[in-house]
Amino acid sequence: MNEEGAKLQESSINRSKNWRDILQHYKIHLSVGAAIVIVGMSAFAHFKNGQMKEELIKTLREYQEGLILIGGEMKYENIDCSGIFATDCEIEGIKLSMMGQEQLSVRSLRLGNMESLSEFKAFAKGESVEAAMDIEADDVALPKPLIAQMIAQNVNNAFQQKTLHKLSSVNLALKVEVEGSPMHMKHLIVEYFRIDNAIMPLEFSMRAREVSSDAPDAMILESFALRVENRAVSDVTYESVKSFTDTLAQDEKILFLKEFALKPAQMRDKEKASIAINGAIAKRFEADLRTTSGVIEKELIRAMIQMLQGKIDEIVLRGENQNNLTMVQIQTALQQSSSMGDDAARTYMEDKFTIEVEGN
Repeated sequence: MNEEGAKLQESSINRSKNWRDILQHYKIHLSVGAAIVIVGMSAFAHFKNGQMKEELIKTLREYQEGLILIGGEMKYENIDCSGIFATDCEIEGIKLSMMGQEQLSVRSLRLGNMESLSEFKAFAKGESVEAAMDIEADDVALPKPLIAQMIAQNVNNAFQQKTLHKLSSVNLALKVEVEGSPMHMKHLIVEYFRIDNAIMPLEFSMRAREVSSDAPDAMILESFALRVENRAVSDVTYESVKSFTDTLAQDEKILFLKEFALKPAQMRDKEKASIAINGAIAKRFEADLRTTSGVIEKELIRAMIQMLQGKIDEIVLRGENQNNLTMVQIQTALQQSSSMGDDAARTYMEDKFTIEVEGN
């Protein structure tokens, strides 16, 4: 290689080295900058979360003071708030009592989007706001008298006690957006309201506007969805029959179980007995179809029959407003369609408010 070529090669090597040095220089600066941003964000989040925690403690203290005036008491074990862009707070070990009797206990309550706390406090006072609420409650133990009201009054004590035990604890979740005041909400969006229990979990969602306490019939329900899941329906139907037959004399027991095509000895096999019991209940529903009016009622009964027969584990009911109808207009349309045949009723409702029932 001649001298001129050597100089060119050396110059190229030097330029490459300079570029590497420049890039390395910028990498160092970028790393330092990123570290500063992360530390800054963490410090801001820590400060913001601390403020949210103080505000929540203040709100809870005000609520506790109000409860004392009516003979109530609320206690909790701990509060923790965290999050970078949005703050979530978790309250642990909540106990609510009235007149010295515990009414409600919650293992943990998560309050999301705490930045909206002030808006919802204003909303509770009757002011107009635009805010969102995100709540999850785990292991909510309801008082037994309240659970008993949720169960039919004509059941015997043995069945009631078993059902109470299954419903003794539930998980709840709610996510809501509101625009307006308690007296008049321009928009109400329930993204989900979930009740998770050991028998039949359900989830409800809806979108509505013009929700007014002065004129409830003028509300425009844009859409809704209700989802129910079969988790232990067979347990309830089996325990209902078994607990009743246990109170009967042998001859009465034999006569009663004929309704389910069962003999007393077969009740010892819970799985097979449950199939027979649910099958008998499904036949009762099938008989009701002949006298049931209304497409939706019929579809729900058909879905319940399929669930009792073990063909589906979930029922979904959906509705959608097709023409900005108010609640009173929807009710009137549904009432008018109830006397029609299935096809005619669907045709009549398709430009008003459509409702579908699905089984999965």
